Amino acid sequence: MNTYRIQFHAGFTVRQLIDTLDYLEELGIDTVYGSPILAASPGSTHGYDVIDPTILNPEVTTEEDWGRLHEELHRRGMRYMQDIVPNHTALHPANAWFKTVVQDGPEGTYAGHFDIDWAHPRLSGRMLLPVLGDTPERVREQGQLREYKHGVQVYDNYWEGPDADRDAAPERELPIKPVHWQAVTDINYRRFFTVNELIGMRTEERRVYEDMHERTFADVEMGRIHYLRVDHVDGLLDPTTYLRRLRESVGPQVGVYIEKILEPGEQLPADWPVDGTTGYDFLAAVNRLLTNEDSSSAFSDLYEELTHEPLADYPALVFRNKLMLVREHFSGELDNLVRRWEPLVPEELRQDLRETLAHWLAAFPVYRIYPSGGPLTDHELAVCMEAATAVTEYSPEQGRHVLAWVNWLAHQEFAGESLEYLQRSQQLSGPLMAKGVEDTTFYQFWREAHLNEVGSSADPRDRLLVRDFHHFIAERPASSMNATATHDTKRGEDGRAFLQALTFYPTEWRAFVEQVMNTLDTSAVRPRGVYLVLQSLVAGFPLHKSVEEANLHERLHAYLEKALREGKEMSDWADPNVDYERSLNRIADQVLDHTGLRTSLQHLLREIWPQTRHNSFAQVVLKCLCPGNPDVYQGTESWDLSFVDPDNRRPVDYAKRRRWLEEGPEDTYDPARKARLLQLLLQLRRRYPDFFARADYEPLSEGDEVLAFRRSFGGQQLVVKLAKRAGTRVQRPGEEGFHRIVTDAYGAGLGVWFRK
Repeated sequence: MNTYRIQFHAGFTVRQLIDTLDYLEELGIDTVYGSPILAASPGSTHGYDVIDPTILNPEVTTEEDWGRLHEELHRRGMRYMQDIVPNHTALHPANAWFKTVVQDGPEGTYAGHFDIDWAHPRLSGRMLLPVLGDTPERVREQGQLREYKHGVQVYDNYWEGPDADRDAAPERELPIKPVHWQAVTDINYRRFFTVNELIGMRTEERRVYEDMHERTFADVEMGRIHYLRVDHVDGLLDPTTYLRRLRESVGPQVGVYIEKILEPGEQLPADWPVDGTTGYDFLAAVNRLLTNEDSSSAFSDLYEELTHEPLADYPALVFRNKLMLVREHFSGELDNLVRRWEPLVPEELRQDLRETLAHWLAAFPVYRIYPSGGPLTDHELAVCMEAATAVTEYSPEQGRHVLAWVNWLAHQEFAGESLEYLQRSQQLSGPLMAKGVEDTTFYQFWREAHLNEVGSSADPRDRLLVRDFHHFIAERPASSMNATATHDTKRGEDGRAFLQALTFYPTEWRAFVEQVMNTLDTSAVRPRGVYLVLQSLVAGFPLHKSVEEANLHERLHAYLEKALREGKEMSDWADPNVDYERSLNRIADQVLDHTGLRTSLQHLLREIWPQTRHNSFAQVVLKCLCPGNPDVYQGTESWDLSFVDPDNRRPVDYAKRRRWLEEGPEDTYDPARKARLLQLLLQLRRRYPDFFARADYEPLSEGDEVLAFRRSFGGQQLVVKLAKRAGTRVQRPGEEGFHRIVTDAYGAGLGVWFRK
């Protein structure tokens, strides 16, 4: 399976995808992998904010075009993977099911579909709706908040039930309570992370499950969908039961892949009936493999000298950020957990239960565990104890309480309410890990920015040697997906390649950083912010086209704004420090507009280019030839220098990419070389599908500076050799009969040989 990820929205529809299929087939793609296709919030650019899971998104397709797409795929021998969203829908006035909640509250036809706590002591029978920009009193005084029969007008939005009458007075108090968007202390519905506009679904209930998947299963039965990608499986109350149910529904022939973030060394639960993950683990391993760990100390020293701060203890920083988040951003969710647990726990645990749960969850080493009833398994208890041990180290005053809590958990037979509350605790653990690491720590800790990636660890002590990579490949499912870029990655795959390359040139990098600091007045911003700017410029500066053509100024400004606000130190989404953001943007502009600094930046990028190019090609080779299924994110046939979303959802010029396949590269910076390498390997996979689906993986010993492996099946063999340093020549296999697939045109440090 060779997948190509498409981001559907009004600017790229199913009809436009149909027009692109010839190109994708020529590239070597056999499976189109589509983002959510069901009706979403008007103007959605991603589709994860579903408003009606029973119909197609009218902004993206019609029934006629949807049917034609699958006819065209079938005609070409291609297949289709669909991204589905079982965990949440959009909290939006157009949500077809939520309208029944607005009208009838807990008695609404679909009220039970939503994960709403109607018994909340301060909101009994009502649901908090955090959508206002001010207090309800002030918004009402301004004429922007008006109740009527079965509905309420909030600014230009009408939250109303099916029988609403905008001209009639309300007959009773509405089941929804509009409040300021930050007033979530009494939140009584489960959000997706901290996104107020996404509401959790009770998909563990059979009726909800059936209603959520009705349209998808119909397409599966018609033979249109061959693979499913399950979004945020950790958000479900009981992922294990959900996945078993899903497997029963779609049968054994439909591939099931899950968006699951595995921490380093973590494995998928063995009893999950899935084909693998969407490949964040693969991306993280390749990222570490292609980083030069020999320069680790040099980068740590430079970071400390520049920032005038000691290098933070990474695990401790993660713990502090998660603790801050659970206390402040998830305080309502934490209160709801405490309220549920209190009647079940002994008196000695109730006294400080809120802080106990906060610290326990903040110290969780993985996204979550998956309790299914009865006592905790040895693995589940080990994870809980690891969290307790971390609390004793990072917050000793709470260590005794958390150890007592875990000891109590270890002696329980979980069932009924106690099992539900334990599972709900894990529904909070996952979002806390995501927000604490990926959306906070990764925007504070800038020692080597390319390591700040989904599913990865930026801890300088976490290293991955060649032998570790072999072990990683041997342990993961051979049917998993191999990703190097997704819609969730923090920067483009070639932006990471540039930053990986920097680790081979620590002296040159230090010289450039010092030149900038000696040239510009950076006193208005923290040195850590300047370091973020400089690494972002390295990762985003194009050598194949002009800065103006790349719109780098504007794109970098948007990225820095998001980075600062996610970091929650120098700015924040809730209270933006706009003056500081502008000061940092000025630093970025000054580097780009200063003739000497811009020249120095270009010189640095050209000096490290051989290593950057080598790492870029190495990512392509590993993605396509390691066990697993290569996934190509839309447009990344080119140099992928995008920043985090929404920058990575910019329009893709497919006409230009088609020309690259036909005409080839003009110079060393031309993206056509990467596109043609990708095509070469994808087409190889299409010619020998049985080989790549079933071939084994044998590590070859070539020392610590060369990754080498052999794959064999049915008399055919593939040998792959990748040097860590671009200037190192790899040696051909000693046996006869091998044909070199990847030649010196892609660098002497890469070698791929195949024997039929």
